[in-house]
Amino acid sequence: MERGSERVRERMQRKRIGKSAFVDLGLFLSLSRALALPLALLLSACVPVEELPPGLVPTAPSAGATGKGFPGLEPGFLTVTSMHFTLQGYSQQDLDALKQAAEDIYNKIGSDTGLYTFLASGNYTLLEYKDQDEYLKKTQQPVWSHAVTSGKGIYFYPDPVLIPNLAHQMVHMLFETYLGDKAAPYKWLEEGLAMNEELSRMTDSDKTAYANSKATHLHQNYMPFSQMTFFVTNTEEKRLTDAWFQQVESVVTYLLSQGSSLGFAQFLGELKNGTDLDRALSDAYPGKFRSMNDLEAAWKYTI
Repeated sequence: MERGSERVRERMQRKRIGKSAFVDLGLFLSLSRALALPLALLLSACVPVEELPPGLVPTAPSAGATGKGFPGLEPGFLTVTSMHFTLQGYSQQDLDALKQAAEDIYNKIGSDTGLYTFLASGNYTLLEYKDQDEYLKKTQQPVWSHAVTSGKGIYFYPDPVLIPNLAHQMVHMLFETYLGDKAAPYKWLEEGLAMNEELSRMTDSDKTAYANSKATHLHQNYMPFSQMTFFVTNTEEKRLTDAWFQQVESVVTYLLSQGSSLGFAQFLGELKNGTDLDRALSDAYPGKFRSMNDLEAAWKYTI
């Protein structure tokens, strides 16, 4: 009698396993169709991250959305306030210069995105460590990092490329503050806008080098939007020469040129409210784009 019961249990267990495998395969097929991705590519999610091809590693939401900040400055630091920032550092001269630069970047982002109302009452923290050693020790960032965003603050150190980096990180801070938990699926949009603002603060020679590199990559390594919007490189270290970063910058720069800043603000606002990407694009740019496919087709003529 016991043997018979064991056989019954074994058959039931095999049925449960078989049913579970069928449901999982159905889920993968559904995701493959919904994301317009080949099944083989989607199944690569089952492969350990370190075995995925370079540049095809999906990342978690950045620390800017939920970060709690990093250790502060040593005793004796100074504090300066501006309309939208509380700045902390050790040098009065640096803080006075940063105060104006930060407000200029902030106002340009507002002008470019149309988020005037949202940005009007904003108040954020900018903290400048004494040098790279203090920055790396307290933030635990990699040595190539110049600035990092956490919550409603940006942490950095005096550096020749500080202003472009500050512009990049400020977009991260404002984008993730505005969209909140809706920001994570739109890393391509966030990074594209961050790259656009960083580029606007670079020297002419750096802009030329970037433009030449981008032209080469876009002709040789164009990535379909179905992949571009789904994957993101797992580091910003080489963002000025990385094909994915250059492409999302190009796409967002093109989108910004296709209407008023209020249209872009509507686009972001609808994403914030949970509208799907195609519908948000169609509503914000009527007569231009009905979907991301339309945007992709139009943008390709510019590269």
